Amino acid sequence: MFCLWGLCDPVKSFNSTSCWQPEACATQTVNFDSAADAIPIKAYSGNPSTNAFLSVFEPNHASVANGNLEMKMTYDAAQKKGFGATATASHTFQYGRVTARVKTASVAPGVVSAFIIRNDQTGDEIDFEWVGKDPSEVQTNYYFNNVLDYTKMVRYNVGGNTAAEYHDYTMDWSAEALVWLVDGKVIRTLNRKDTFNPATNTYAYPTSKSRISFSIWDGGNSGAEGTQQWAGFPTPWGPNTAYQ
Repeated sequence: MFCLWGLCDPVKSFNSTSCWQPEACATQTVNFDSAADAIPIKAYSGNPSTNAFLSVFEPNHASVANGNLEMKMTYDAAQKKGFGATATASHTFQYGRVTARVKTASVAPGVVSAFIIRNDQTGDEIDFEWVGKDPSEVQTNYYFNNVLDYTKMVRYNVGGNTAAEYHDYTMDWSAEALVWLVDGKVIRTLNRKDTFNPATNTYAYPTSKSRISFSIWDGGNSGAEGTQQWAGFPTPWGPNTAYQ
C-alpha cells in the first residue's frame, strides 16, 4: 500500500518507498459535479488529475452532492464530541492563488469550519476559519514551523450570515506576501519582510510545499478550554443532530 506525500512518514511505513512523491502543482478548477472529485483516501490510486480531493477520516463524512463538496459532523458518543470531516487536495503546491466558494456550518456555537493551506510535516499553515458563535465573521491566520501563535489571528465581518450565503474566499500566496480576500476584496496582507525574527534570524513565514484542505470539527466540546472559548461552548447535540 502506498501513502500520500505529506500525510505519510517514511520511517513508520512498510518500506522506504511506501510514500508517494509530492505531486506537481497544476492550474485546476474543481466544480464538484462528479463523485470522483472527492473520494475516500483508501480508494485513491495516486492520480491527482482523476480525484481532486480525498476524505481522510473514517467513517467518511465528505462527499459530492448537489454540485457541492458536502461535509458533515455527527455526534460520537464514545468521545463525547462531534466527529467531523477533512477533505485534502491530491495536488501539492508551493505559492499560488486558491479560491473556494463556501457556505459554512456556522449554525451553532462550537462548530468550526476551515479552509486551509497546510504542510502537516513542517506545520506551515495559512487559513480561513469560521466559528459557529460568530456566523457573520471569518478569521484569518498563519503559522510557521508548527508554532501556534493565535495572536496573529485577524477577524473580518463578511456582512452576512456565512452559513446562509455563499462567499468567495481567496488566499494569494507568493514568496514575498500573503493576501487574503473575500468576494474579491482584500481584507488582509502580510509581507514576508515583516515576519523577521532577529532572535532566531529567520522569517516566520510559511514557505513549505502544501495541500489545500477543507474541514468541519467540534471545537466546543474539544476539551481544551481555550479552544472551547474561541469556538463557543458547549456545542449543542441532540439524538439526531448533524451539522453540515
